[in-house]
Amino acid sequence: MRARRSACRRRRSGRDRAAAAQPEQGRIVNWDDVIIEAAETDTGMRRSNNQDSYRIVRAHHVEGWRQRGHVFLVADGMGAHAVGELASKMACDLIPHTYMKTKSGTPAEAIVRTFREVSALIHSKAIANRDFQGMGTTSSALLLLPEGALIAHVGDSRVYRIRGQRIDQLSFDHSLVWELVRRNHLTSEQARLSVPKNVITRSLGPEAEIEVDIEGPLAVEAGDVYLLCSDGLSGPVEDPELGAFAGHFHPEDACRYLVNLANLRGGLDNITVLVVRIGPWVAPDSAEIHQQPDEQARRDGSDRPGWRQRLTQIFKTRKPSAEPVVEEHLYRSADCPISENLIIRLDELTRAAQEQAIEQAWSIDWTLLATLRRQEAEARAAGNHWIALRKIGEIISLLGTGARFHRKAVTSGEPR
Repeated sequence: MRARRSACRRRRSGRDRAAAAQPEQGRIVNWDDVIIEAAETDTGMRRSNNQDSYRIVRAHHVEGWRQRGHVFLVADGMGAHAVGELASKMACDLIPHTYMKTKSGTPAEAIVRTFREVSALIHSKAIANRDFQGMGTTSSALLLLPEGALIAHVGDSRVYRIRGQRIDQLSFDHSLVWELVRRNHLTSEQARLSVPKNVITRSLGPEAEIEVDIEGPLAVEAGDVYLLCSDGLSGPVEDPELGAFAGHFHPEDACRYLVNLANLRGGLDNITVLVVRIGPWVAPDSAEIHQQPDEQARRDGSDRPGWRQRLTQIFKTRKPSAEPVVEEHLYRSADCPISENLIIRLDELTRAAQEQAIEQAWSIDWTLLATLRRQEAEARAAGNHWIALRKIGEIISLLGTGARFHRKAVTSGEPR
């Protein structure tokens, strides 16, 4: 891990480098880029309510895009009863709204000011009502702008990027574990064994003022995938697994596989994941190109170009006036190919879960499960790791859903 720098220092160093170089061609975001996103949130296996929230806000017109870009946000609330749920909802409702309507300042300045304003509002609500004491939330935002990807971050919810066969954590965990390692008080292994993982050192709400980390703007390449998540996902699911699913599958499938994988590993916390892919999705076993349709085309059912495409034709010759991207700070990285070892490990997990499903009489479509097992075996025999992992992902979803329904039935006393 590398030490976090202050936001203003990072932005200043970026402008210094700007004098010497222009951004590389193709390493910025364009208004007409295909961007596919999906998100999923789940209570998990142990919690009675969901204190996680997420929000996706796309710019509605090209000028709004130039000024503020698209916003993707994940928040993980904390506090007794429904207090954490309220805090994360406030963050996801107010941060995009306030940021988008802010007219002055750069995007980095606007999002930092917004985080601080929303934190102050949560803090005010907490001190005004005794029932709201301890109210707070993490918040991690990804802004896709003409000049690249900008990350604003407070807490231990994470922002990752998958590029090719590698996953990089782009945000620093504001947790006791990471802070002790950063200050060289403990090694990573010592901290992992002796320090509680759930102690965070910074969040929106508990303090009147808050420091916000800014990363970027970072270069964006076609095929990049960004993953935002709460620690309910990044805790039980390892980085190479996150990267393998998010980097190699459609965002909707990746979200479904990952949430159910976290539940099969205990689901001890609320689970939220948001996946953003830059560029269309082409499944390796299909020639079909998947891209989110234009909103106007969705509304009227026609194939004619919608208003976004028409605006694109007007503005496509205009070059964005963007700052060059700045040096990346990769706090943690891992290879994330679809490997035989990954398939074996997940196959063992699902077989153990299947045994549990049989013992506890989960409600499962056993015929479909048998079909998926056969298809997985055929793909492995043919050496097709992608299809094998896709079938395992479907098995994970089937078993994960069964586990959730079984848990709900047991806790509610309903017949299974």
